[in-house]
Amino acid sequence: MTNSLPLTDLESSPSAKFTQIGDKHAGRILALNERQQTDINGRLLAFDDGTPRMQWVITLETADGDNVQLYAKGGNFKPAKGEGQSMLSAIGAAVRAAGATAVDVGGQLAVAYTGDSAAQPGRFPAKLYTAQYQAPAAASVPLDLFSS
Repeated sequence: MTNSLPLTDLESSPSAKFTQIGDKHAGRILALNERQQTDINGRLLAFDDGTPRMQWVITLETADGDNVQLYAKGGNFKPAKGEGQSMLSAIGAAVRAAGATAVDVGGQLAVAYTGDSAAQPGRFPAKLYTAQYQAPAAASVPLDLFSS
């Protein structure tokens, strides 16, 4: 646990909009925060057994310098239109494909809306995504630091 509060947690960033298949957002990861999901009225969501339904909120700095937040939730969905996975699964697949073991602040992330699942009774189809990830470059230590 860290004793610092990232600046991105003190500022409000708009939610990434994925309106049409093909919409995408990409940028440098500024912050990663796990939060409990809420419904449209702000009530906390939980599974039937009472376990909180969690999601990752990933703040990206886009190429134009704006910040946007991705709300990455899990789930297992079969595509009915297009292709893809839950956003959380798509990001996990991208991390594995990049040879990384984690999503890190400073890394580059791109997420695209690439499909829809079949609709379940009383629900809209789930949006499905594909992603790409590039781990942050390793920090280097200046050689002259130790030369005194």
